[in-house]
Amino acid sequence: MELKELVLKNLILKVRCGSHLYGTNTSESDEDFAGIFVPNAAYLIGLKDIKSKEVDLSKIKKDEHGKNTKDAIDFKVYFLEKFIRLALKNNPNILELLFVDEKNIVFINDVGKALLDIRYEFLSKHIKGRFLEYAKSQKDKMVIKLDNYDKLNKAYDYICENEGRFRFLLELMEASPNILFVRKKDYARIGNINFPITITLKRAKAMICNRLDRYGSRQELISKYGYDTKFASNLIRILLAGGELLMSGDLKFPLKSRELILDIRYGKYSMAEVVSLANRIEKGIEKYDYIYKVPDEPNEELIEKFLITIHRKYILEEQWT
Repeated sequence: MELKELVLKNLILKVRCGSHLYGTNTSESDEDFAGIFVPNAAYLIGLKDIKSKEVDLSKIKKDEHGKNTKDAIDFKVYFLEKFIRLALKNNPNILELLFVDEKNIVFINDVGKALLDIRYEFLSKHIKGRFLEYAKSQKDKMVIKLDNYDKLNKAYDYICENEGRFRFLLELMEASPNILFVRKKDYARIGNINFPITITLKRAKAMICNRLDRYGSRQELISKYGYDTKFASNLIRILLAGGELLMSGDLKFPLKSRELILDIRYGKYSMAEVVSLANRIEKGIEKYDYIYKVPDEPNEELIEKFLITIHRKYILEEQWT
């Protein structure tokens, strides 16, 4: 049996996630789904192995700019054991799937219901570290990617201005020093690209264009708002969700903060304002740990018993069918 066929046969849960779950979707939003499945005996106790943590069943539809259209469907399905391991580590994107509201549950069977019934057993004070770590990553990406984007655009313009005078990047760098070009031993760095020192300006320009194209819709956001507002909205969403989990021991969808998140997404806040807000939320999470409504550690013993029970069930049922 093909893996994708097995995934659909042994699916225990499929939920709508992303903006539709958060309540921040618009008429242009594509749909994102996540699922969980239990493999068969060949994967559970045999020689077969699922290399990654997920199986991608997405249907990609992009416009001429490489951006997903509203008809695109993102669908990633997790092997139950790997999902549980990630949830025990309080991975933000995984943990939220356990708290999906009924409206966004597309498919669920008895095993899926049993998993959602023990959702609170996964929570622990480790949420604090994991959510703050993830938020820091989003913040860094927002700032660093903007810096790299700016440098690449300036470097592109600078190369265009000097293309008629020089053929090679090294010639340009030696004749007309520019702080955008960082010289190393045998290569030059511009933004987040390393160029061979002997590269032609024509090739260097093509490489910069290719890298800028990878920004896709992010390029449009940066041009329009001056920074990547999608990173910014994800940053605030993650921090607020982490704070809600820690302070209430629960997470409700659609998000109470959805209007704020949409305002950030549509550039109503500057990057400086978003960073300032993020810093205030982070300080609150750091300060109020004495009132957290979650235990110090997840209930790993109960969760392991659940996983073993489910694996036994699927192995035994397969033997008899």
